[in-house]
Amino acid sequence: MSLRVVRPVLTLVPEDDGVLLQRVAAGDVHALGVAFDRFHRDVYAVLARLRGSRLDLDDLVQTTFLALPRAAHNYDPAASARSFVIGVAIQHARRERRSLVRRWRLWQARTHEVDLPEASVDPEQHASDREDLAALESALAGLSHAQREVIILHEVQGMKGDEVAAALGVPLNTVWTRLHHARNSLRATLDARGTR
Repeated sequence: MSLRVVRPVLTLVPEDDGVLLQRVAAGDVHALGVAFDRFHRDVYAVLARLRGSRLDLDDLVQTTFLALPRAAHNYDPAASARSFVIGVAIQHARRERRSLVRRWRLWQARTHEVDLPEASVDPEQHASDREDLAALESALAGLSHAQREVIILHEVQGMKGDEVAAALGVPLNTVWTRLHHARNSLRATLDARGTR
């Protein structure tokens, strides 16, 4: 009878999220896979609520994690790893949104079929206006993008104020200000619709 030596195929996975992100920054592909397993549901949930559409959402989640090794070099181990990863996703969503608006305006300019939209007009908002949304979803869509971000991260995802600030890259006071205005705006919209 011969003995077989069993070698571990995968490296040990750190329990600490901060150590995990440091390994991702160092180029550990296995650690990146573990980070995806740990955080992709949170990233997907946040992006789905921010976009209001599931169109190309999987691609955006994948892009977030492909960018994570480079972004992780800026990770502060004292901060929440979850907030950091969600912040990377939000930055990519913002870039994609700006790119979408630019492409939309370029297409319109080339076709001369309609006037160019003003800079503040969001094509996704036009599409969502035509859909039959629930009262709360409509009220959320009426918020500014910055207010929607803090409401979704704080109220829906249950992130603490400092985690939201870290994810968005803004001061904590800015988070509380945006949250205050977002809540007031939602309350006014829902009151006007007779929904509470």
